[in-house]
Amino acid sequence: MATSFTWTDEQEAIFVCKDKRVRVRAFAGASKTTSLVEYTKRNTGRKFLYLSYNRSIADEASEKFPKGNVDCYSTHQVAFKAVGSLYAHKMGDNLRPSEVKQTLELDDWNLVRAIIGTLNNFLCSTIEVFHESHLPVINRRPVAEMPSSFVEAVFKYSEQLWARMIDLNDTSVPMLHDGYLKLYYLTKPDFSLKYDGVLADEAQDLNGITLGLAKAQTCQVILVGDEHQQLYSFRGSDNALSDPELDSATDLYLTKSFRFGPAIATIANIILHYKGETKKVIGAGFPTKVKLQLSEDAKSPAILHRTVTGVIMSALECASKNQKIFWVGEIKSYKIPELEDLFWLSEGCHSKVKSRKLLKDYKDWDDYISIAEASKDRDMARAIRIINGHSNLDQAIAQIRKLTVKNAKSADVILSTAHRSKGLEFDYVKLFEDFPDPLDPDMSADARDDELNLLYVASTRAKRELELNSVVIGIMRDYERRRKLESLLH
Repeated sequence: MATSFTWTDEQEAIFVCKDKRVRVRAFAGASKTTSLVEYTKRNTGRKFLYLSYNRSIADEASEKFPKGNVDCYSTHQVAFKAVGSLYAHKMGDNLRPSEVKQTLELDDWNLVRAIIGTLNNFLCSTIEVFHESHLPVINRRPVAEMPSSFVEAVFKYSEQLWARMIDLNDTSVPMLHDGYLKLYYLTKPDFSLKYDGVLADEAQDLNGITLGLAKAQTCQVILVGDEHQQLYSFRGSDNALSDPELDSATDLYLTKSFRFGPAIATIANIILHYKGETKKVIGAGFPTKVKLQLSEDAKSPAILHRTVTGVIMSALECASKNQKIFWVGEIKSYKIPELEDLFWLSEGCHSKVKSRKLLKDYKDWDDYISIAEASKDRDMARAIRIINGHSNLDQAIAQIRKLTVKNAKSADVILSTAHRSKGLEFDYVKLFEDFPDPLDPDMSADARDDELNLLYVASTRAKRELELNSVVIGIMRDYERRRKLESLLH
């Protein structure tokens, strides 16, 4: 990690910049937060608002930034204080297809999915009314290209759902976190009334609303992030670092990583090559080793997964080996109780199901499977796969809970998804075999970039050793093959 005595030329360029709009493009482990902290320390006479896309990042930042001139919040915290608190009695995390179908009294699952997709896109958009650009893709077909009667129904019910969401007295439709953020945006808040500058961290993951809030300000705005760590495009994030409206901003860079050495920098650069990145990551940290298998004495390795299903599969294996487990984000984040309820539902033991709502929504396991197939709900499909693969899942879950520890240092294994590992670092990292191949010719360009980003993030968490999976090895082989071919052609 850089110190006050070893600032790089790239960092010094940030510290002296006073331009109104600034974009700082930082690679993994390049001390972007440390650089922002130093920037605020050198500007103690100015008041800053540090904004992040989630609260945990804001809470961590508040421990690092000077208390006198920096307030650290997530955009949802700011919006909740102003608007969202009014809806505390009806807050929800998402809109489930089965619930929307029941609430709106609909029979068409495609219509239900189109309505949910349209509303979610509207919530993350700066457009103040429902618009054709909010229409999603359903079953690989753009809703905008479907019959006009279907599109009209989508807009009609999306507007109804939004109206019921913002109705304080209607508890049948929950208020989503992006819902009260949208309401806050519509009030057109002016941060310059209190702050001289806004520091927008993890700018690649800001959704359209948050980016719109930043662009609307008259005070200085510094956007900092790594566009290759954009992991939330599935929920409407807009990579602020590539927003054309900010092309006139001053562009600065942080390319030197103090987390790892040249070997992982090489892996990162190979992955980013497939995204067209021309700047190189420089590994200036510990000389990390890249291996096919971690050393036997690797202490508390972190296994990083693409899916929650993968995490649970690893947990089940750890339980069979009597290994102590630390869960990044805590075990409750991995839906173990829900999985346990589903297991008892599959066994026909309704008396052991703790969720009354589950029994209300699904009369039996066959009904659950039928609705999962009809609605194409990914979470439901993953749960079904795990349950079908383990006959004594209740005993295995009990063992998992028994082996779960609260301190990573006392764990034999650390488990996390790649998404949750972002912003973290571990001495030893193993990449699990559940990442899709981004070189698959059938994968869309957007999906390919998302998967490359996940592999880049997961690979750059390691400080001492990284165990590759077959997908990264395949990418490296393809890269080397292309290099050899290019050398022959020249």
